Amino acid sequence: MPPRTLALELGRRSAYVCKACLDSLRPANARPWLARQSSSSTARRVQPPPPAARRQDQPKPDPAEIERLLLEDPDRSDASANGEPLDINFFTQEAPGRLRRLRDKEEFGVVHGGLDAEVEKAINDLERQMVNTVKMLQRMEEQGEQDKADALRKQFKKKLRLQYKGKTGPEAEEYGLLRITGFSGPRQRVVANLNAFLARDSVVKGGIPRARDVAECWKYYSAARKTLSTAWHNVPQEVWNFLWMILSWEGDGVENPNRMQHIYILAKDMQAAGVPLRDSQQLLAIEAMFIEGWEEEAIAAWKKAVVTLGSKPETFTDYWELGVRMCSLHGDTDRALRAADTLLKSSHPPNARILIPVIRALAAKRATVERAWESYRDMRTLLGESMTIEDYDEVIAVFLASDNVEYALQAFVDMMLSGTVDIRGRTRLPMSVGNHFFIGKWLKRLIGVGDLEGAYKVVAYVQAKGVTPSPIQLNGLIGAWLRSGTAENVEKADKLAWSMIRARLDFVKLRQRRGLVSFYDPYDAPVVQGSEGAPEFVCQTRATAETFSLLAENYCSRRLHGRLQELFEVLKEAEIGPTSFLMNQLIRSYSQNGEAEEAVRLYRTMTREQNIRPDGHTFLTLFNSLSVNRLIQRDPALSRQDVALIREFFRDLVEADWTFDTPEIFAQLPRTILFSMLKAKDYTGMIVAGRAMKELFGFHPPEALLIELASGIGSLQVKTRRNMERLVAGRRTIETLMRNHRMELVKRGHPGVEMTEEEEINELRDVLERLVLLKAGAQDADPNEVQRIVEEAAQEMGVYDIVVRKDADQIAKHRKLGKQTAGLV
Repeated sequence: MPPRTLALELGRRSAYVCKACLDSLRPANARPWLARQSSSSTARRVQPPPPAARRQDQPKPDPAEIERLLLEDPDRSDASANGEPLDINFFTQEAPGRLRRLRDKEEFGVVHGGLDAEVEKAINDLERQMVNTVKMLQRMEEQGEQDKADALRKQFKKKLRLQYKGKTGPEAEEYGLLRITGFSGPRQRVVANLNAFLARDSVVKGGIPRARDVAECWKYYSAARKTLSTAWHNVPQEVWNFLWMILSWEGDGVENPNRMQHIYILAKDMQAAGVPLRDSQQLLAIEAMFIEGWEEEAIAAWKKAVVTLGSKPETFTDYWELGVRMCSLHGDTDRALRAADTLLKSSHPPNARILIPVIRALAAKRATVERAWESYRDMRTLLGESMTIEDYDEVIAVFLASDNVEYALQAFVDMMLSGTVDIRGRTRLPMSVGNHFFIGKWLKRLIGVGDLEGAYKVVAYVQAKGVTPSPIQLNGLIGAWLRSGTAENVEKADKLAWSMIRARLDFVKLRQRRGLVSFYDPYDAPVVQGSEGAPEFVCQTRATAETFSLLAENYCSRRLHGRLQELFEVLKEAEIGPTSFLMNQLIRSYSQNGEAEEAVRLYRTMTREQNIRPDGHTFLTLFNSLSVNRLIQRDPALSRQDVALIREFFRDLVEADWTFDTPEIFAQLPRTILFSMLKAKDYTGMIVAGRAMKELFGFHPPEALLIELASGIGSLQVKTRRNMERLVAGRRTIETLMRNHRMELVKRGHPGVEMTEEEEINELRDVLERLVLLKAGAQDADPNEVQRIVEEAAQEMGVYDIVVRKDADQIAKHRKLGKQTAGLV
C-alpha cells in the first residue's frame, strides 16, 4: 500500500483500504476469482456437513431480547452479565496440531494483524516522521516561509509521481499490479513479453509516457492480441486502463501518429472482452471509428449516445462538438448545423469556432457558399473582439481552397478594416483595397503561412479586377515555390517566372516600336484561351533582375546548363543588365558542366567589357572551378596553368571593390585560396596570400585549418584508417612547429608559457609559413633567398605595396571587411 502524501492533509480520514489489506481481511475459505475449478470428486470429499436440523423443542428467540442485544454497548462485550470481567484465553496455531497460548489480548492483536515487531516499529517510526514533517512545515508557514514549505511539498509530490506513475493516494494502485495470467504453453511467450513491458519501472516515468513507450506498448499488445482473444476475461481491468492511457496519449511533446488506429482496435477488443468504456473513452472510440473509415457506423453510434453522452454535463460539449466535426466531414451539413445550434444555445459556455468545420463543408459546394458566408458572419458576431488573426486565416484558407477568392478577400478586408468595406459583387475594387500595397500585405501573409496555391489564386483574381501585383510579391511567391523543392511547385514557379519574362519582352518590343512612351497599358495583351475554353491566366507583371536570379540559381543547382544559357540570351533581349549574382551562377554552371575555360572567359568578358563588379562569391566560384579542385586525378600541365590562374584571380580579388557580406564566405574564401595553392604546389603564392589576407581580411589560420593543411583535405572528409593516420601525423607536425616557435621565443627572453591573444595569433601565422616551407622542402633555405622569391610573387599577385612595403593607404583602400564581418576578426 503506498503511503499517503507526506505532510499533505495528514489529518484527513478516508474509508479507503488498500488491496493488500483487503486480501488479509478475506475469510480463509474464500476462493480467488482467477483460481482454477477443482474436480467434482474433490468437491464431494471436502463438502461441509449439512447444518443440523432445528430441534422441535428448541424455543424460538424473543424479539425483545434480540433488540436489547443489538443496542448493547460493544465495548462491554468482554464482561459477564453480572458485571465481572470474563477470563478469556488466546491461542495461536504455529503448526498443525500445535497450539501456543498467548500472553494477553495485545499479543493476540499483533499475531492476528500479521505484522512482526520490526515491521510495526518501522510503521510507527514512519508515522512519527510524518507528524514531525507536518509540524515543521507548519512552523515554516508561521515564520513566513510559505514559499519554502510549498517547494518541499512539490518536491515530495514529484517523488511520488516518479514512483507511482503520476498517481498518489488510492489512485496509485490503479496500475499497481499490471499482469495478465491464465495463459500457458506456446501462447505464453507473447503474453510474457507484454507482461515484461507492463512491469518496467521506466514506462510512464513521471506520469507522462515517451514516444518509445507508446510504440513499444502497441508492439507488444498487437503481438499478443491473437492469444488474448482466446480468453479476454483473463485481462484485468487495470491492464485495459493502462493500455488505453498509453495508446490514447496526446500532447506534452509525445508523438503518437497512429493514435486513432490504435484506439479503434483497442476499443473493439475491449468491447469483445465485455469491458465497459467510460464516457470519455466512448467519445474517443467513436471518433477513431470515423477516422478509420467507418463514417456511417460512427455517426450512427453517435446518434444512439444522444440520451447518455449528449445529456451529461461532463460530456455535453465534447459530444456535440464531435458530432459537428463528423457530420461536416461526412457532408451532412444540415445535421452539423443543428448540432452546432444545440451547442451554441445551451447553458454551457459556447465556442463559436466550432462553426469552422461547418463553413468548410458548406464552402466546398457552389450551391451552399452563401450559407458558408452566413455561418462565418455568425461566428464573427459571436466571437466579437476575441476573434484572432489565426481565426481569420483559417476562414480565408477555407474559401481559397474552394476557389471562392472573393469571399476570402472579403474576410481579409474584414480583418484589416473591421468590416467597414464590402467588395463582393463589384467589378472593380475600391481604392482602399484595390492597390498593390494592400494586396501585397495579403500575399505576404499567405506566403508566410505556406498557402502558396491560395496566393497564386489571389494573383489571378486581383489582376482580373484591375490590380497588377508588384514584381516583388510575385518574386516572393516564385522563391517560396522553389524553396519547397517539390516537382509540382518547381514547375509552377518556372511557369510563372517565364510568364513574367514574356510580359517584360512584350513591354520591350512595344517600347522599341513606339519609342520612349509615357505610359504602358498592360491590358492590351491578348487573351489566350485555355484548353476548356476558359481564359488562361496571362501574367501582366513584368520580370525584374531578381526574377532572372531566382531562375538562374534554380537551373544551376539542378545542373540545367542549357536552360541557363537560354535564360542569359533572353536576359539580353529583356534589356536587363546582368548582375554579379547572375554572373556567378553562369560561371558555376560552366564549371559544373566541365567547361572551365569558358567559365574563365565569361568572367573576363563580363568584368572587363560589361563592367560587372565581382564579389566574394565570384572569386569563391572561380577558385572552385580550377582543375585541382574539380579533378580527382590531377594533371601536371593543368596544375601549372592553375598556378597562373590562381595568381590572376588573387590579383583581381585585391583590386576589386567588394566586401564580405556573410560570415560563411569570410570562412570559406581564405580556406579555398590556401588549399588551391597547396594542391597546385604554389608554395610561394601561399606565403604571399597568407600575408596579404592578414592585412586585408584580418585573417589568421585556426589550428584546425593548419592540421588540415598538414594532413591533406581528404583526410577529414572520409574516416578511413589511412586518413586517420594522416590526421594524427598532421597534428604531430603542427605541434612540433608550434614547439619550435615557442623555443625561439624563449631564446629571445619570452617566458614561453603564458601568451597574449596577439602573440597566439602571430604564432599561428608563423606556423603557417613554417608549414609551407616544410611542404616545399625549403625549411633550411636562406631567409634572404626566400624573401626575394616572395617579393617577386607579391609583385605578380598585385600586393607588393601591401605585403612588402606595408603601405597603410593601400591597405586601407583594399581592405575587404564589411560591417557584418568586422566583428569576426
